[in-house]
Amino acid sequence: MKINKTLYYDDLNEFWQFAMKDSKARRKSSRENHNLKWHGGLTWDEAKLMAISGWREGMIEIEKYRAKIVPIITEKVLRIRQVYNVVGYNVDVGAYLSNEPECFISREYEERNYPGKIYKLVASISFSAAISPETIIQRGAMICALIDAIEYAGHRVEVICNDAMSACSSKQCRTGQLKNRGWFEVSVNVKKTNQPLEMTDLAFTLAHPAMLRRIMFSVAELEGWSDFAYNYGYPAEATDKGDIYIREIYSGTVSDEKAINWVLEELKKININIETK
Repeated sequence: MKINKTLYYDDLNEFWQFAMKDSKARRKSSRENHNLKWHGGLTWDEAKLMAISGWREGMIEIEKYRAKIVPIITEKVLRIRQVYNVVGYNVDVGAYLSNEPECFISREYEERNYPGKIYKLVASISFSAAISPETIIQRGAMICALIDAIEYAGHRVEVICNDAMSACSSKQCRTGQLKNRGWFEVSVNVKKTNQPLEMTDLAFTLAHPAMLRRIMFSVAELEGWSDFAYNYGYPAEATDKGDIYIREIYSGTVSDEKAINWVLEELKKININIETK
């Protein structure tokens, strides 16, 4: 019997409650402990605790990118305005010679009144077994920094964590054209547009290897997919890609400079122009 199933969870807490149930599956990689590094260094019980409380240590990686991106975004969001007054930091010589009392110039920062938009960002965590935990963490940290930058620029983001798997490896199967041959997809709304950024939650769901290799695998086991598809299937594309779709970009870590440039390029794609000259 073929499995063709798509699950969607609009509430993160409801997703945790379902994903953390025990199953009767024969293949239960989510509970195995022989390769903890591959699972992000967490046992099943540790992964459950971190999922609920958030990944605080992951903030270190996110902050590394955020600290370099926010100043660039600030120049986009804030505009310098010259103000003439009776006191200030510089003198307008012409106004001074004309005996103008307000001949001093100071600077004020005012917020640019850009119309805020709402974006739906779909981040795939459908990694192959060969992808290292370090790559997953770096990629997820960049995505978190991207989300933060979009909201800092005055927009709102809905964030969907997606894991799609196909039973066969052909391009048609992995792009969802032949779902009847075997397809399993889970989408979780980890941040609604009206919710504030909870970076510790985003860090775990988007950047920690245990989100896929513990939590999502547990869902696959509960739904019978782990016993149907060989090794949990093949990484596949999300059905709903939203306004911004983050697919697997590379198979190895990259330099910080390239990682930050990737975030800035993604901002340009949604017309957040980060040119500062």
